[in-house]
Amino acid sequence: MFRTLVIAGVGLIGGSLALAARERGLVERVVGYGRNEKTLRRARKLGILDAYFTDAEDFPTDADFLVLATPVSAIAPVTRSFLPRIHRECLISDVGSVKRRVVAAMERLLKGGPSFVGAHPIAGSDQWGPDPARADLFVRRRCILTPTRRTDPGALKKLRTFWRRVGARVELMDVRLHDRILGVVSHLPHVAAYALVNALERTRVESLDLAGYCGAGFKDTTRIAASRPELWRDICLLNREAVLKGLGEYARGLERIADCIRRDDGPGLEREFDQALAARKRMS
Repeated sequence: MFRTLVIAGVGLIGGSLALAARERGLVERVVGYGRNEKTLRRARKLGILDAYFTDAEDFPTDADFLVLATPVSAIAPVTRSFLPRIHRECLISDVGSVKRRVVAAMERLLKGGPSFVGAHPIAGSDQWGPDPARADLFVRRRCILTPTRRTDPGALKKLRTFWRRVGARVELMDVRLHDRILGVVSHLPHVAAYALVNALERTRVESLDLAGYCGAGFKDTTRIAASRPELWRDICLLNREAVLKGLGEYARGLERIADCIRRDDGPGLEREFDQALAARKRMS
């Protein structure tokens, strides 16, 4: 489908996308870009990349597909640094977890230039860097594309085909709806996990190190707190409305449980837990 794929940000998602595209014969060459040359060398050694560059002025002029897998706040600035060398036919996309502000910024930047289509494969993990990248990461996982009225139909069709060919289940969605949904199902849980780990760290029980007493329950609940802090800093700030709304509902839920405990209300507490249990069972 493409001659030269450039991946800006060769971590778990970017690296896995490169491997998947290569394994399925969708690209002839994969070139990586990033700030850390050690990471890029590692990605090349792992067979993820054919080549890499660290200076925007070395962007390959034959690139016909650019995927931004950087932190969301860097998507538009990195693209801007490449613009002098990006030809008009190059398809540009991203894999960011926030869409409304990112898509708006990209459409302003690329007005009258190359086509941009926002994308978000829901296939992440707490692991990061190129080492955990794998070619089957997107198989049977949802990938949300977020076209707008300004999106080129041909570019949308091509990106949709690409994601289907790497195994994803593609869904089209409005940017605002995407951010409202992800604010609850993804962004809120990460914030809650960070807060829970910090609560443990700040709690003092005599002179004991409470981390040494954590069992599987605490570790399972807070696994995603091992995710990259700078990624989630950007996500929270760029999707602040949805995150704050989710935090407000979460705080009200915690207060309902706290109130049941204060009042020694066993039936009320059990109702809260029963409701959560029923909802959890509906999740696939």
